[in-house]
Amino acid sequence: MIKATNHIGICVTDMEKCAAFYEEVLGLQKVYDDEMEGKFLDTVQGRDDMHYRIVKYVSPEGFMIELLQDFNHEVKPQKNNCLQNAGLRHFAYEVDDVDEAYRRVKAKGCETVSEPCTSEDGSMRLFFVRDPEENLIELMEFPLKNK
Repeated sequence: MIKATNHIGICVTDMEKCAAFYEEVLGLQKVYDDEMEGKFLDTVQGRDDMHYRIVKYVSPEGFMIELLQDFNHEVKPQKNNCLQNAGLRHFAYEVDDVDEAYRRVKAKGCETVSEPCTSEDGSMRLFFVRDPEENLIELMEFPLKNK
């Protein structure tokens, strides 16, 4: 049934802060920035009067993050997002050097869950960073190279 992975959508309350995080901190490439409204969007969303700003970022292998700002409906920011809550909790990106990625996100003032940690079997090293709206992103070096 599944042909390929395409994107993940994230509703945001502050597009400018979130866009800056995905572009300037993570280094993703912006490929789309436009507004959408009308019958099609109302139908697929199952709500009336939909009006979104949609900004899409792509990683080097083609996976997209789609940021959605809803202009006509209340969007409640999430609070205390943690890996133990039910539902979609995080997504992950592979990086060449997890320690360098950690230094970069900390230098940009981003909140992390921990410092980089190595798995018990030594096969990977990773940490979690929060975007401006508390979405968790796992940055991982896998398989762990001999350093």
